[in-house]
Amino acid sequence: MILGVAMVSVGTWMVTASEFGWVDPRGAAGQRQEKPLEKYDFDNLRSRRPEASEMVFLGKIKEVEERRKGGAAGKWETKKFKFKSQGKWISGMVNMPMTAESKKRPAVIMIRGYAEKEGYYTGSGSWRVADRLAEAGMITVGLDFLGFGDSDEEAMDMLEARFEKVPNVIDLIETVKKMETVDDEKIGIWAHSNGGQIALSVLEVTGGQYPTVLWAPMTNPFPQSVLETTADDPDSVVKKTVDKFLREYDARRYAFENYYQWVEAPVQIHQGTADQWCREEWQREVVDRLGQLGKEAELYVYEGDDHNLSENWEEAVEKSLEFFEDEL
Repeated sequence: MILGVAMVSVGTWMVTASEFGWVDPRGAAGQRQEKPLEKYDFDNLRSRRPEASEMVFLGKIKEVEERRKGGAAGKWETKKFKFKSQGKWISGMVNMPMTAESKKRPAVIMIRGYAEKEGYYTGSGSWRVADRLAEAGMITVGLDFLGFGDSDEEAMDMLEARFEKVPNVIDLIETVKKMETVDDEKIGIWAHSNGGQIALSVLEVTGGQYPTVLWAPMTNPFPQSVLETTADDPDSVVKKTVDKFLREYDARRYAFENYYQWVEAPVQIHQGTADQWCREEWQREVVDRLGQLGKEAELYVYEGDDHNLSENWEEAVEKSLEFFEDEL
């Protein structure tokens, strides 16, 4: 009887509270309200349905043509394009080999690293490698990301702007698969720096067979990879944002290093020992962890080389090309 009275009392209070506008912590539907960034945790991203979009071509990219010094004439065609992801337009660069052959070709998704907005142009950070892959007959498709090029604006929240890049790349892959000239069973990924953690996240969330090459990837565990940009400043906006996130969310659910078991594609990593941003030991940890799980991963280390593999660029690009030719 006591239990029955208590249940009736609680029910009466909830009805009265709703009439007076009091907030039910479970939400209007009687369920827990989802936090804004929960949709980006890896379990939720894994259950999300990718969105293929129309690819709209915008014309040539003069900044890339000027830097090539005539290298691509007659071999492949370069265009700026845009596609839609999560309701926003994102621009990028596509290389289409010029050939009389009618067969479909493999495609490589190009994911650049960090870039300053000032002086940025479509193709920054990836066009040189993209050109070498196009010369070998592969289609390359790179995206600017939101807030860059001719894309719509990125999220105002610093961490959401980071997290949203993973579904953006996944939607690009689905869009590329629908291109008439692409063999949708032969899709690869090339990434540099911050693009590396995005690429690994994409491999985990999708479980896709996308052979992947990473140059100097940012594989410092999250959220340490973000906090180390603050230079130990306890009052920085970055530090305050991350601290707030850690109070409200389980950071482990947003960290690629906790989901290596979901990787199903071979991974090749290139790293210089004099890199001021990314460390050799991080890459060895990635390769070791993947190897322990029976995944295919290899690491090439370049003594004394920098973040862009400037001293061994030709060797790195040749090994990357051989990898894609073997896998695709």
